[in-house]
This record gives sequence, structure tokens and C-alpha cells, in this order.
Amino acid sequence: LQEQNAEKYLMNIVGTAIQADKGKLVTCVHVVEALINQNVKGYILSRIIREGTVIYVPYSIVKALRYVDPRTDKINTEVDLSVLIVPAKSTEDIPYEIPSVVWGDSSKLGVGDPVIICGYPHGTEMFKFTKSNRNIVQPTFYQGIISAVLPATKPYETRIIQVSIPSAGGMSGGAMFDPKTGEVLGMITSCVHSSGIPQPMSYAIPSEVITPFVEVITFETK
Repeated sequence: LQEQNAEKYLMNIVGTAIQADKGKLVTCVHVVEALINQNVKGYILSRIIREGTVIYVPYSIVKALRYVDPRTDKINTEVDLSVLIVPAKSTEDIPYEIPSVVWGDSSKLGVGDPVIICGYPHGTEMFKFTKSNRNIVQPTFYQGIISAVLPATKPYETRIIQVSIPSAGGMSGGAMFDPKTGEVLGMITSCVHSSGIPQPMSYAIPSEVITPFVEVITFETK
């Protein structure tokens, strides 16, 4: 932080991911494509705490799989969902301590239900807003309610949850969860801006779409 050009050492954060299951994370397809288009290797960042010191460990993304729609058994490019295969090796010295989330039943959500969303709004730019924030990588949380449940109107669509929370680039792939139980009910995919100003309208793919896709994926590591 004392170096004149310290900002050039900031990591490039393009989105958020959810630890969905052992070795499997979920995020948006457009987050993964952002990594591919920049022609860089993608990593997820794991946090451990040792003797009061926060340590961040990068783990390589081995594979990104697009959403396969069970209705057609084919890739559905209209659904902004991807599973990342990250078979992180946990050792005694460097344990992988990120727990898998507990999924909730999004089919029971209704207008007015409270939810919290989290992620990294503005990506790397978030760490430039305040100097003290530049050496601490942590997500931001927002609370609101379900403002609408949008039904699928075409064969390739899924239900979408609208929440009364403004968000920004970098939140994509972040969790939407129940503030009482912590159960994850969806994943943020997009938001609405007007004249560059975030509006209280963000959209999430419900867990009822995400969890079956996560569960059917299996892999082996050599």
C-alpha cells in the first residue's frame, strides 16, 4: 500500500461464485466468459484464518460447464448458469475451509419474502473506493425483499426471481439467501441500471433450477 503504483497489484475480480458442493462451484456463464475473453487463467479465492491473520489461497478453475437443461438434455445458452470444477486439495498446513452452502426451496418464495444477496459489486474497483479496503478481500451484503416472481413464458426459459435490491457488476454469481436460516435460494445474474444509476431491481436464478444441475455432475481427479 505504501508503493506509488500499488493499485497495479490488485487482483482482477470479475464476479462471484457459490460453493455448491465438494469441488463444485456455481456462477454465471458471463462471468466465466469474461475470464476467457481476457485470455487469463481463472481462479477462485479461498480464505483461511491463522492466528488472527486472514490468508487468501487461489485455486485454479479446472473446468467450466454450461447449464444442461433437463427438459431437452442439451446445453441451454439462454440460462446464465455454469458449474465450475475446482477440486481443491485440502492439507493440514493449507486446509480448504470453504463449506458447501445449504440449499433452500425456492419454489416456496413469494412476493414480500425477505432475502439477502452478496457478492463483489464493481469488482476490482470496489477496493479503490477506500484505501483501507485495498488489502481486505471481502464480499458486500444487501438486504431486501422478493418484489416479483417472473414465470417462464418460452420453452427455453426458467423462472426468475426479482429482488428489490440494487446491485452492480461483480455481484454476478453471488448468493441470494434466507436471512433467518442462511439457506441459499438463488444466484444473482443481472441487475437494472438507468443512466448509470443502479435501480432496486436485481434478478436471480432460483435454487430449484441450480441444484438438480449441480447434483448430476460427477468427476474424478487424477
